Amino acid sequence: MIDQRLMTLLTLVKIKNYTKTAQKLFITQPAVTNHIKTLEKEYEISIFNDSKTFELTSEGKILVEYARRMVNQSTQLQEALDKSKTSTKEFRFALTNESMVILQKRNLMSSFFDYYNCNATLNVDTPNNIFKNLQAGNLDFAVIDCEYDDDLFDGCLLDSFTIVPVCYSQGKFKEIKRVTREMLKNNPLIIGNQEEGMGKSTIQGLKNSSIKISNSSLITCNSSFVMSECIKAKDGIGFMYLDLVYLFPYMKKMDLVHYKASQNIYLIYNSSSYNKKELKNIVESIKKWTVTDND
Repeated sequence: MIDQRLMTLLTLVKIKNYTKTAQKLFITQPAVTNHIKTLEKEYEISIFNDSKTFELTSEGKILVEYARRMVNQSTQLQEALDKSKTSTKEFRFALTNESMVILQKRNLMSSFFDYYNCNATLNVDTPNNIFKNLQAGNLDFAVIDCEYDDDLFDGCLLDSFTIVPVCYSQGKFKEIKRVTREMLKNNPLIIGNQEEGMGKSTIQGLKNSSIKISNSSLITCNSSFVMSECIKAKDGIGFMYLDLVYLFPYMKKMDLVHYKASQNIYLIYNSSSYNKKELKNIVESIKKWTVTDND
């Protein structure tokens, strides 16, 4: 049972008005004031710097974050109890754009559905949104191609994908096997979103190889399909997971001396989830399905 005072605090922080908060919660305005004062007295803190602007103190911010987590965990608990009453399981999960390659390479989704006979909701989203939804209890787990905070999330490594330079197989580089620094300097460069794993690792790999790139010739894309189309249209040079190259018949892998880049793919879930035991069992099963021979 969530402390009603915490619910009052969260509502007040959102609405920023005592009267409207009382109306929203179907309580009196003095009750709202009392809830805030008793919280301050119990924890020996001041929640607001200014009662007019509702600017939170540093201690107030901590308390609000704690309250949000308590509400999220309560919601997860209720959902877990509701799920236990039904014979059909339901899972909600998300993937980053390019982590979908793990599904194609390991047939992960087919194995998952066959094994658990469950209903599922699948979303493709950005890493930041995925992390927020995992913490909020809106997702059970996610497959991501970026690093994560292991204080907040548990999970496992599914695979690691090499990033390689590619070109349009029928373009001006069709007879060329090796990319030169001059080619990178004088041609459009197409990479993944720099906020996500493949794009970040591409840039880091270029930096590690002491290869400078010009922002004026750089094109970033949110999906491998869009990237492949840009490479074809611009007749430029792109960088993508090697496993993705084979999905596009008109793409050709190239070599780049001293360039090495790769990105790990992880399966993660909220470490404080009430479904943690069940999710951990799922992770252990998925690890077995995705064992490879460095193929």
